[in-house]
Amino acid sequence: MATRMWWKTSLAALLVSLPVVPAVASGDLFYFEAQHGEIFFTLMMVGREDPGEVNVSWKGPSIAEVPNVRRRYYIEFNRAKRRAYVRPLTRDGLPWFEMDVSGGRGNVLFAGQRLQGTADWTIQ
Repeated sequence: MATRMWWKTSLAALLVSLPVVPAVASGDLFYFEAQHGEIFFTLMMVGREDPGEVNVSWKGPSIAEVPNVRRRYYIEFNRAKRRAYVRPLTRDGLPWFEMDVSGGRGNVLFAGQRLQGTADWTIQ
C-alpha cells in the first residue's frame, strides 16, 4: 500500500513539474479580401498546416456565374515569403477564380473582372 501511495505522489510531482505549453486550436489563418464597385470577394485558408482548407465567399448583383468552391485547387503558399497563388486544377468551362498575393496586397480574377485586395497573414 505504501508503494502505491509513493508511486502516485511521484507521478503527481512529475506532472506538476512539466512545462505548460498553450494549445493552438484553430491553426493558421490566411485572409484575403477584394472589392470593386458592388462586387466583394473573400478567400480564407484555415487549418493546422499551411496552406489549409480554402473557403471562398462573394457577393454582388452583377455576378451571373459564381465559382464552384467544391472543386480542387492548385495552391502555392509560402508564409515565410508572404506569397500565395490559388487557381482551379482544371479550367473545365465551369466558373472559376484565380488569386495572386504578394505581401499584404494582391489581385483576384473573378466574375470576368480583376479586383485588387489586401491580405492578412495572421498566425493563431
